[in-house]
Amino acid sequence: MVEIGIYKKKGLEIWLEIAEDNIELKSSGVFSKLAYPLLKKVNKMLRNERPIKATEEEVVLSTWLPPIPSEPFRRAIKAEIDILLRGKFSPQAVSMNISDCTLECSECNIIEHGEELKTKDVKNFIGQVQDLGAITIGFAEGDPLLREDLFELIDYVDKKKSIASVFTPGPLLTDEAAAELKEHGVYAVIIGIKSPNPEEHDAARGQKGAFDKAINGMKNAVENGLYVSMHTHVTPKLVESGRLVGIYKLASRVGVHELSIWESHPTWNYKDRKDIILEDKHRRVIRELYCKANSSKEGSRIFYNGVFESPELFGCMAGRRWLNLIHSGDLTPCTYVPISFGNIREESVERIWRRMCQFKEFKQKRSCVMLDAEFRSKYIDKFSASELPINYKDII
Repeated sequence: MVEIGIYKKKGLEIWLEIAEDNIELKSSGVFSKLAYPLLKKVNKMLRNERPIKATEEEVVLSTWLPPIPSEPFRRAIKAEIDILLRGKFSPQAVSMNISDCTLECSECNIIEHGEELKTKDVKNFIGQVQDLGAITIGFAEGDPLLREDLFELIDYVDKKKSIASVFTPGPLLTDEAAAELKEHGVYAVIIGIKSPNPEEHDAARGQKGAFDKAINGMKNAVENGLYVSMHTHVTPKLVESGRLVGIYKLASRVGVHELSIWESHPTWNYKDRKDIILEDKHRRVIRELYCKANSSKEGSRIFYNGVFESPELFGCMAGRRWLNLIHSGDLTPCTYVPISFGNIREESVERIWRRMCQFKEFKQKRSCVMLDAEFRSKYIDKFSASELPINYKDII
């Protein structure tokens, strides 16, 4: 048995205990009982989800989370303790949708491709969110590999505070690009797949050959030592047709570390697509696949946001643990909630974040707000796609 120290402050010590068939967080001290809800959640994940890597020195549970132990993970523990003791939330997960793209996807979170934020603006944002407690920083939609300053921005991320991840559709992820991402300290690469059928994926991406380029990009990333997740937004049709299982089999054949399954949300230019919302019968099928894959020693592990963001674990992260920057400089609660609470060109990130935290819909732990018909009807549906993002002043 091996014990790895994770967190130590007056009255509370947390460590990771690694035994032959069990990995578990444990604690001691006068505040140990207060930390119990946090340890219970993390231990549930450690128990139910096969880690990517587990040695006597390090545990990597997911591409979405910092390795254990690490300073970013310690910051995550501190942030969760602040929530338990003080009710204070911080933007632990930060995504940046600030890039143009080479594809023409039928479902896109970028309404219009305007002028990119300047390097100094993005650096300033990165510094501010790290000061506020960010533990993961994701360079996301469209394709960050198009940005000439990407590696300069990645270097600017203090890796002692946050892991850096790159989300890309894959066409530009050559062997050379993957090697350079690794050299600059990128932790994980996340690449989307719409279907295990190449023609269907290409049609959804609006580009012939997009499937093969995505698969090659994943292989390049794996070969260069990056943690790699194949990512899919699941729909009822994907479940009912069996193609979700096909995507999992594809992930395992390609050799990526993880399949990330995110439920589809009607938002941005596809805000009226209610047909993409899952029913409980679909979620049961996904959970069965999730349990089966994570209990096996073979194939890719599965991350399912329907588990991670369930009320039993962390709940919807929008405006509570997640903050998203879009190309205009507006800050939204996550990639999916198209409401701007302010612009980094006009206000500090901290001021915008505090305003966001005060929004009544983010006060309580709950399931995803964008999958809540009442929330969408009250705040989103009355606006057209061309009016997004919605100014918070128009809905309060």
